Amino acid sequence: MSRAGWIGLLIASVAAGTAALLGSMYSLGSADRADQDVQPVDFSHELHAGRLDISCLFCHRHAAESRVAGIPPVSLCMDCHRSMNLGGPEIDKLLAYWKSKEPIPWRRLQRSPDFIYFTHEMHLKSGLSCADCHGRVERMRFTPRAATNEMGWCLTCHKQQGASTDCLTCHQ
Repeated sequence: MSRAGWIGLLIASVAAGTAALLGSMYSLGSADRADQDVQPVDFSHELHAGRLDISCLFCHRHAAESRVAGIPPVSLCMDCHRSMNLGGPEIDKLLAYWKSKEPIPWRRLQRSPDFIYFTHEMHLKSGLSCADCHGRVERMRFTPRAATNEMGWCLTCHKQQGASTDCLTCHQ
């Protein structure tokens, strides 16, 4: 192989190695890890939405009238838990946040990019249910991540529902 061939091979190898290194570093920061969705209080949708049959909109009250569903404040949790004589480590954590007048620092499980306009209100008013996107949370022990916001997933649903597929519907 000529000198130019070896230099080209070296450059290609360095470029491929750099791309592989950067790709692995990126994926380590964004890939699913066992601890990334662990919440400060072990909240169970399976218990609350499932066995107790509490509506999603009871806790996520802003979903029906705003862009975001909202995370319930500690005071909403305490509206029910204050009258119960329950104990245990997770209830103790809830009570500690209540007594210290601090919000529970829930880990955000989904954030839409700034270039996507998404509103829970519009989707609920169109007749979709929370389960259409979030799945059957009443059967899920742990808090689920929101559905993917990859364009193909959204477009498939929009087409199935007869909703607009105009780019400006979601990209404003």
